[in-house]
Amino acid sequence: MAETINKNTSSQQAVLQYKMTVLNSITKLDNYEDEDIFDIVIKLEASFGLKFEKDAFYNVKTFGNLCDVITNKVEGANSNDCTTQQAFYKVRNAIAATQLINKNAINTDTELKDIFPRDNRRQKIKQLQAELGLPLNILHIKSWLGWTIFIGIVASLITFFIKWQLAISGLLFFISVGWTANKFFAKELDTKTVRLLTEKLVREDYVAVRRTKGTINRQEILKIIIDTFSNDLDIDKAYLTRNDKFSWAT
Repeated sequence: MAETINKNTSSQQAVLQYKMTVLNSITKLDNYEDEDIFDIVIKLEASFGLKFEKDAFYNVKTFGNLCDVITNKVEGANSNDCTTQQAFYKVRNAIAATQLINKNAINTDTELKDIFPRDNRRQKIKQLQAELGLPLNILHIKSWLGWTIFIGIVASLITFFIKWQLAISGLLFFISVGWTANKFFAKELDTKTVRLLTEKLVREDYVAVRRTKGTINRQEILKIIIDTFSNDLDIDKAYLTRNDKFSWAT
């Protein structure tokens, strides 16, 4: 009997330890420094066509505070039409026009790799971008090359403690290789479907994808803020509540 109790106790302790490990590994707002947070704010500024004063976020301590500052700043005539739907039609029409595809054959689950074959992908994406009149930024270099460049930059930084001339040469080399690779050779899609591309455009270019300029759907603003933080910082939306605090408030 005692042996059974001991086994049950050990099992419960193991489960509790596992739950604590998972909880500690969850990414939350307070895991990020203020620079990371305000990089997202800058993206939201561009998406909503805003410009904040330097002291606009002076009293911001929680995610709710930040959302209030942004939503109160967004201007435009309110219209209850769906921006995501409008963005999908815009993307679908642009794909049909540039790739000579029947637009009825394009749906939200259509995979971009099937529309843009790898051989001429860069050229085709440029055509789509020109038709949309929006930056897409959906191509990247192969993972192994990206890691090689990253490791090279880190190694160059470490070399500063040994020989600074060699470190600077290494930094310049790997930075130039990274810039050249991303500028001229990036062919890997980091956005898989038309739906994901549509959602990306709504997050990053909300004002631009609206069908009627000067309008907003005020009910969508908070969702876009949450989606942007969740997507860019890899935070579960359950940890983006009004009461969640930033690192500088903890």
